[in-house]
Amino acid sequence: MSYDLYFYKPKGTNLSEEQIANYLTENLTPENESGKQWFFENQDTEVYYSFDQNEPEDDPESIELYESFKDFENTHFSFNLNFMRPCFFGLEAFQFVEKFMTDLNLAVLNPQSASENPYRPTKDELFENWNKTNMWSSSDHFDKTQSCYIPADKSNRIWDYNNNRSRLQNELGDQYFVPKIFYFKTKQTNEVITITSWTEHIPCVIPSADYFLLTRQYKKLFRTVKDNILVSRQTIQHNFSSDFDDFEFPDCKIIHPNNAAKIKDKFNSLKAELTLADFAERLSMENLYNARPD
Repeated sequence: MSYDLYFYKPKGTNLSEEQIANYLTENLTPENESGKQWFFENQDTEVYYSFDQNEPEDDPESIELYESFKDFENTHFSFNLNFMRPCFFGLEAFQFVEKFMTDLNLAVLNPQSASENPYRPTKDELFENWNKTNMWSSSDHFDKTQSCYIPADKSNRIWDYNNNRSRLQNELGDQYFVPKIFYFKTKQTNEVITITSWTEHIPCVIPSADYFLLTRQYKKLFRTVKDNILVSRQTIQHNFSSDFDDFEFPDCKIIHPNNAAKIKDKFNSLKAELTLADFAERLSMENLYNARPD
């Protein structure tokens, strides 16, 4: 199941298919090896969607449906976004769709809407249109053995942080680390949890994850010990809250270089609370739902 949009330009507009293709390559992602498709995936948020360049219709019924508008000409480009995905897929995807339409002066034919003609919807309108079916299909196809539920407001906050992670890293520079928040599910209860990382007590942004995977390296009895331990957010707060400073991004703290240098012994002395491999496993976006049966 997927949500599809078809793009149209006003008749008489001097906009070629090559120009549209170049725009997608320069502003979204390079086309795939076989050409004709731009599959985008954000490594930080794990959101993905695609644009396709389609062959002109040759079926009379399809020509009547897609090529018969008085004021618009088919560009033969379309957009595709899956249903049964977290809400933030739509929040991110339709930001780009709106920019794409605005920059190139395009309209869309939206088979999922009430409009029978190409028009220029906002990203909010497209999101609401997509998400209505997305939430219904998520609930309808929820499988208790595979699917995992998380409230939309929580996953949207995590998406907002991950979506800004690269920007924050660039602004802070190499002296700091801005970690990603990952989704896991517990093996016993199928509960969604979030995990982030903190390496060798370096200066770091501290996001609002449920658990922290600490990577450590320290000397012990004439040898270097390297290990990874999983601890709860409560443990991090209990041990280091006085070393953290407020940070510009919501629900985040930061530890600056002067404090990071002071906590070395405390960081390395923490005990593991859980073994990650036994406790939880990575959760695919295909199994992360913002809706479930009542």
